[in-house]
Amino acid sequence: MPVRRGHVAPQNTFLGTIIRKFEGQNKKFIIANARVQNCAIIYCNDGFCEMTGFSRPDVMQKPCTCDFLHGPETKRHDIAQIAQALLGSEERKVEVTYYHKNGKVYLFRIP
Repeated sequence: MPVRRGHVAPQNTFLGTIIRKFEGQNKKFIIANARVQNCAIIYCNDGFCEMTGFSRPDVMQKPCTCDFLHGPETKRHDIAQIAQALLGSEERKVEVTYYHKNGKVYLFRIP
């Protein structure tokens, strides 16, 4: 598999398959390593970078809870729901207020 910028995980065919599948669907996404304490982001695609205004180096190795997108209008309850879903390995739908790098407020729906 060719080396991809922004992909800091060891080369893995499973990860490569996930990346190829979602890249072709015009999705905006990150992939995180659940085996480390803060579930560090190991991959983010161009769509995610464009949506948030952050570059790959800004995003890589940050917690997958996307703390860097939080702002004054981000509700603690929403943050807690996301964190609880990650810890419990359960799916939840959450609408959370995140901030673009330029400070603009966005309402994100996390499936």
